[in-house]
Amino acid sequence: MQQSEPQDPDRARLDELDLALVHALQINTRAPWTLVGEALGIDPVTAARRWERLARTGAAWVDGYLSLDRDEGSVYAQVEIETGGQLSEDVLTSLAADSRMLSLKQTSGGRDLLGIVGASSFDDLARYAGERVARLPGVRGTRLHVITAVPVEGAQWRMRSLTPAQRALLRPEYPDASGNVPDEPIRAVDRRIAHALGTDGRMPLSALARATGASTATVRRRLRTLTAGGRLSLRCTLARPLTEFPVSVVYFGAVPAENLEAAVRALRTLPGLRMCSITASTHNLILDIWVRSLAEVHTTEALLNRRLAQLGLRITERAVVLRTLKHAGRLLDRRGRSVAAVPLNSVRPEGR
Repeated sequence: MQQSEPQDPDRARLDELDLALVHALQINTRAPWTLVGEALGIDPVTAARRWERLARTGAAWVDGYLSLDRDEGSVYAQVEIETGGQLSEDVLTSLAADSRMLSLKQTSGGRDLLGIVGASSFDDLARYAGERVARLPGVRGTRLHVITAVPVEGAQWRMRSLTPAQRALLRPEYPDASGNVPDEPIRAVDRRIAHALGTDGRMPLSALARATGASTATVRRRLRTLTAGGRLSLRCTLARPLTEFPVSVVYFGAVPAENLEAAVRALRTLPGLRMCSITASTHNLILDIWVRSLAEVHTTEALLNRRLAQLGLRITERAVVLRTLKHAGRLLDRRGRSVAAVPLNSVRPEGR
């Protein structure tokens, strides 16, 4: 018998217009309501009111952050935390609220917690894992997997509610990673912009200028440069239990280094792939995939093995996510809804 995670009772309260609205903002996160309304065939006021309800209830949110593999001022890693299931709710809450812990999940399998952490250097990363995390009451051990690239991440994931014509109408003025922008260093003002957008990715330019202490013209120019250069990720997220993929599973795999690029190309076609991290560890591929049911945990693994067998992929472990405490800087309740923002990119590079 096919098993699935119990569906969020509020899922039935989302109608097709709600889902279309989320899809629209996934395509163009900062689109004016006039454009969103035109694409969806509704009044701009209706679009804004619908979004306000989704955001207020934590069902959906828009935020921004500097792309993990393009932020040369920081070091990021997947961290496994072993607790024997003994961490108290207070300790879990404290760990999730830490700005350096970007994401945090309770999982089945060989680790109790799986997180993504950010630090200003390798030494800072070692001290954070060894002193801050490992010394928490109940923590038995930690294991770090330094991230070298993130070729697929949540900002690229899309729903399937809009027609091709609607998607074309919503296409951003300056799409991500156009390739026509100089690869210049991240500036201090860029970090302030990313931090502010971590609380509200649709923050108006005037408010963003006040929050960053920069002029509106500077903020507009830096936003254009960061977005067009793929340095800034802007994303609209719908709480996972409200999607058609209520189960999240993490696969740990290994592929020969010479086949990594080809493996990533093949993985991009998986509909539920939310994140692909390339790491400098035994598992050089860590995949976060959303599936429709527990049965698909195994069929998805079988699909991975078939599709990438010729590239030498080996899935060595898998873990079902039991609870997501934090997702890309958002604290989540037990229903997977956003209750608070702890913006990413709070880490400051040493000496800068």
